[in-house]
Amino acid sequence: MNAGVERVCPSTAISGPLPTTGASERGMAALCESWPLRTGGNWLDFARRRVRVVLPFVHVHVESFYSAVEQALNLRLRGKAVLVLDRLGIASASPEAKVRGVKAGMSVGAARTSCPYMFLVPGDLARYAEVAERVRRVLRSYSANLEMTAFGSFHLDFSATKLSHAEFETKLRLMQAEILGGTGLHTSVGAGVSRGVATLAAREHRPCGLRIVAPGTETAFLAPFPVEKLRGVGSATLATLRQRGIHTIGQLQRIPRPALAAALGATAGNRLWKAARGRDDSVASES
Repeated sequence: MNAGVERVCPSTAISGPLPTTGASERGMAALCESWPLRTGGNWLDFARRRVRVVLPFVHVHVESFYSAVEQALNLRLRGKAVLVLDRLGIASASPEAKVRGVKAGMSVGAARTSCPYMFLVPGDLARYAEVAERVRRVLRSYSANLEMTAFGSFHLDFSATKLSHAEFETKLRLMQAEILGGTGLHTSVGAGVSRGVATLAAREHRPCGLRIVAPGTETAFLAPFPVEKLRGVGSATLATLRQRGIHTIGQLQRIPRPALAAALGATAGNRLWKAARGRDDSVASES
């Protein structure tokens, strides 16, 4: 089993309009304590020894941000298939709609075929920007080095902080709880030695999981994912890899670096070789 810590959705439901203040520290702690815990592998050893570790990258993701905001604001939309519309069609589909085959970019007609019972909501970018800013303010209190890459998608840098496993896990759990208490939004959080690892860890257990990939376990963690999940794998590179029977990151890991360089070029091949091992370009010390 991959080393790490996973979280499932808390049972607490937030009803009514978005609160204007965050949850209290006591309330957040109680919420965190209610979440099940499963540990394993090297990460549990780190916890027992109370070793101080550095996992510089944390990724925070809100699944289907536009529709998640609409569900947080409107009680009758909770648990329903919600589609947020823009002038081009469907801008966001809630997880309940996605499991029925609906995705962003589809036409409304095609979506109705897959999901006849749905709620159509006109998009409001000003509202989404305001909620995203509220999430950003919460995250800023945990790390001054913060980047929002899209609505509902954030990178945090913890490289200047050394925490024990328990301290680091508690900080991330409180962060999730504070966002939930202050906005009604569930977040999934991933942590790892590179941006790529942290991003995949966050998106592995959506919509509200927590996954910490222990240092030294990146290769095993990445192996089951399809190669297109790696940062920087475009359509041309993907086609080249598939022609050679490479479909998962684990298969890619077995390809020698010189072979990748010959097939993709020295720069792209070297970058992909490192990314398959959790050593993407966000890790400055890698060579």
